[in-house]
Amino acid sequence: MMKKLVLSSALAAFTAVPLAASAATPIAPVGPTVTVLTATPTLLGAGVGVAALGSGTLTFDASGNAVGLFPITGGYLDPDLSNAQVEHVGSGLRLSRNGVDVDLENFLIDTTLAQDTIFGQVTVGATVLNDVPLFTLSGLNLFLSDSAGAALNSFLGIPNLAGAQLGFALTSPVAAVPEPESYAMMIAGLGAIALMVRRRRQALPI
Repeated sequence: MMKKLVLSSALAAFTAVPLAASAATPIAPVGPTVTVLTATPTLLGAGVGVAALGSGTLTFDASGNAVGLFPITGGYLDPDLSNAQVEHVGSGLRLSRNGVDVDLENFLIDTTLAQDTIFGQVTVGATVLNDVPLFTLSGLNLFLSDSAGAALNSFLGIPNLAGAQLGFALTSPVAAVPEPESYAMMIAGLGAIALMVRRRRQALPI
């Protein structure tokens, strides 16, 4: 009973934000959003398992970072290409620790807001919440939202990572479907960016 109350309180920490009106031009389902989770070693070190859900795929690079491919299934794009809502229905991530699974699915990248935000469906046990702000984007940089950090802290018993950079994300909803070699190039490019950031941080004086 106590565990249910804790999970219910944690779910209440998610603040659902109404989505902006859809842009005008539909996006055809094309190749995936590529995500490099440079926080993977931190999560694994805290005993958190990371797995793909649905049509998403997850591999690990030489540095131990999870590299996720989440197929774009649709969405809307402004005629001038300035803003988009990019849907990823049927794929996601599962974070697990101590017998608790937190499923993050059906990602929607929304760039029509003041802050680029990735919404999603959150499932913990029998509880399902939709349109939850999970991550924010700044360029390619992927950050955990405040509400998601607080909730994962309650669900999984890990430190509150609100505002922490989790990695990088790259999506191109208007491009033609890439060949597998192109996926490899995108992953290599994001990996190179992650390596540059890591080296720069290590070079900073303590």
